[in-house]
Amino acid sequence: MSTAPPPPCFVCDGDDQRRLFDKKGRQFWACRRCGLQKQHPLPSPAELNDYYEKSYGSGMYQEFAAAGRLKDLTAERRLHELRGEVPLAGRWLDVGASTGNFSKAAAALGIQAEGVELSDTAVETARSQGVVMHAGDLAEMPAEACYDCITAFDLIEHVLDPPALVDEARRRLVDGGHLVMTLPDLGAPQRRLMGSRWYFYIPEEHLHYFTRGVMRRFLEGRGFEVLKTRATYKPMTFDYAQTQFKEYNPAIHAILRVAGAVAPRRLKQSPIPLPIGEMAVVARKRG
Repeated sequence: MSTAPPPPCFVCDGDDQRRLFDKKGRQFWACRRCGLQKQHPLPSPAELNDYYEKSYGSGMYQEFAAAGRLKDLTAERRLHELRGEVPLAGRWLDVGASTGNFSKAAAALGIQAEGVELSDTAVETARSQGVVMHAGDLAEMPAEACYDCITAFDLIEHVLDPPALVDEARRRLVDGGHLVMTLPDLGAPQRRLMGSRWYFYIPEEHLHYFTRGVMRRFLEGRGFEVLKTRATYKPMTFDYAQTQFKEYNPAIHAILRVAGAVAPRRLKQSPIPLPIGEMAVVARKRG
């Protein structure tokens, strides 16, 4: 694999990059000027599409999609955290909406909620539950589509071109409209403790990594006012966490498996909102 450095940083235009480590044959690099981290070289769109379609039909994403109760709780938690930060009204679009749990929860509050999702399997599931779901990506949405709020949960770390995603979102927001994102926090204590073994360093799908400061600089450079960056909490059960770590961090999975052998079954199945090292960003489109 080539060891040539990545192209200039899309946050600060810095061209001084350092190679951090390799994981599962993929290279991870960091910008020396601003701290953005990314994989290089990036996979092709065809490779990513093939990976996600296979994942939705089998493996961890099948288990993720089946965890309907936890996904509903996560959607409700996100709406709860947004109270007082974003008006819970108007027309909303959830990008990378998966099976539509957030859009469904938002609609229950009277929000005119829609979703857009690449996976045909996920789109079919969402539509079968009455969710207004568009197939494709944000760039394929009608040019006249306009929203008061666009959400992108656990998405930007997956995309090949984060600037294009943010620019497309801005284009489809009303003046003063809000962009809300969640993503792994490169400054989280879990990352500092675990280094390259951090469970969010996922070579197959996580391509870009931000600190709160880097994310603020990135969005402010693309026409947004960042209103807030904060920790976000994700409801999880012991059993579901075990499933995730089996895929992403076998060492932690082994510890959880031992603990699970003696933990009461009721405790293992009780969802608890946990700070797992993710941030939420709330931004407003500047006119």
